[in-house]
Amino acid sequence: MLTEIRDTRLYVDQRGAADTPPLLYLHGGPGAGSYDFLAFQGDRLAERLHVIGVDQRGVQQSDPIDGPVTEDIVIADFEALRERLGIEQWAILGHSYGGRLALRYAANHPSSVSRVIFENPPWDMVLATRTLVETAKPLLTELGLLDEANRLLSWTGPATTEMWTDRTTLLQQLGERRMEIYLGPASRDLVLPAGDLPQEIQDRAGYFAQTIAQSTSFNESLIPLLSRLSQPALLIKGEHDPVTSLEEIRHFRTDATDGTYRLFEGAGHFVHAEQPAEYADAVTDFVLR
Repeated sequence: MLTEIRDTRLYVDQRGAADTPPLLYLHGGPGAGSYDFLAFQGDRLAERLHVIGVDQRGVQQSDPIDGPVTEDIVIADFEALRERLGIEQWAILGHSYGGRLALRYAANHPSSVSRVIFENPPWDMVLATRTLVETAKPLLTELGLLDEANRLLSWTGPATTEMWTDRTTLLQQLGERRMEIYLGPASRDLVLPAGDLPQEIQDRAGYFAQTIAQSTSFNESLIPLLSRLSQPALLIKGEHDPVTSLEEIRHFRTDATDGTYRLFEGAGHFVHAEQPAEYADAVTDFVLR
């Protein structure tokens, strides 16, 4: 359903009993929407949790945007949604880019967030880009894209919109083979559902990504926020995930005061889809613990 939040309408999908612990899902992309995650995890998690999936402003079934958007604006939407739903405190789960939003949200609104779960997040865009390109290097070499890859690997400054644009352009050149670097070896035939949405709605993802990538917030390293987490935190990492770097994992394990690290062997970037039953158990047990 579309729910009026601040100056827009957000598409909200609620599942599970309202008297069970609430869990807000923060999708990645940026601009991916919540459909594919809920297709694999919505009903599983709803067996014991009140699951709330939301398409961020300007994404998929939410109203389109026609102006600037920042990570703080998106998080303010989450806070307004929590108040609209009458939820005092909820656990949050951020996949991929959503893990950046989850860290900002939990660190800046500790009284609103009871627990936080990260699935393969890019807290530092330079580190995440380097990890991604290194993982993709054999495929990029095969396709004659090694020079473009080396330019990104040589990036030494802070993250910028230019770096993100170069990364996006490089990955687009992989075409249908792009998912080879994101999925574990046993999941190469997995198809992530996009839903039967009109092309106009699906195209909103690209505009959202272009817009938020131009904001200062998008390029900030969020690693310093890990030490500000006051909630129990769970970092889920797929063994073959190409996004979260070893340095980010090290910071989580040393800086998060109540952090738990869980490696899913054999999985890639989409643990929730590649190992759905084990993932649902891990998330549910952590929220209810």
